[in-house]
Amino acid sequence: MPTPSDVDVWPLLGVKIQVSDVELAPVDDRTALDLGRLAAGGIHGNFLPFQSPWTRGSDVEVARNVFRYHSGLRQEMRPDKWSLEFAARLDHTLIGVQSLTSENFRTTRSAESGSWLGQAWQGKGIGTLNRIAILTLAFEGLRADEVTTSAWADNAASNAVTRKLGYEPNGEERLDREGRVTVQKRFRMTREMWESRGPDLRPHVLLEGVEALRAWLEID
Repeated sequence: MPTPSDVDVWPLLGVKIQVSDVELAPVDDRTALDLGRLAAGGIHGNFLPFQSPWTRGSDVEVARNVFRYHSGLRQEMRPDKWSLEFAARLDHTLIGVQSLTSENFRTTRSAESGSWLGQAWQGKGIGTLNRIAILTLAFEGLRADEVTTSAWADNAASNAVTRKLGYEPNGEERLDREGRVTVQKRFRMTREMWESRGPDLRPHVLLEGVEALRAWLEID
């Protein structure tokens, strides 16, 4: 028998998503280390866009937080609970992360997206391309019925991308953020909403390796 390839062992490694000059590829250990250094170089100012304060601390502490997070997700991944973490690259330069997570997807057909970009690449429309890429994977690759997302009410950049792509409001919640109450807004994109945009309203997205991923996650 031939020796199993890396993709045979971990099918996520075979997935690639290309939109315009941005590519999303799975986060492996080497990339997680590099992402840690990217995050340590700055994602935001005093404003914290995340629920968990993983970007607080020294450069080494932030880098370790990133590496530990991605290592833990890999250990927990299974068909009924998964997080697909992709490193985003612009012209082969590492710029951030785009993710898609779900529990009981085979039943609910619902997933949640999340993302971050290094500060040098913010405000350039890259976040919109990343979001289009992950929505394409969800709806066209994994056959989702809905994709949700959320952001703090004062996260103008994330909420602008969400509005631009036509999500519908999906409620809000008052939560603790570093000792202060802050409103988190939720949004929802259904398959019908996504398909109503039509191909003329979104750039072409190339998906690779999705069939093996779907089989591994036991998605019909």
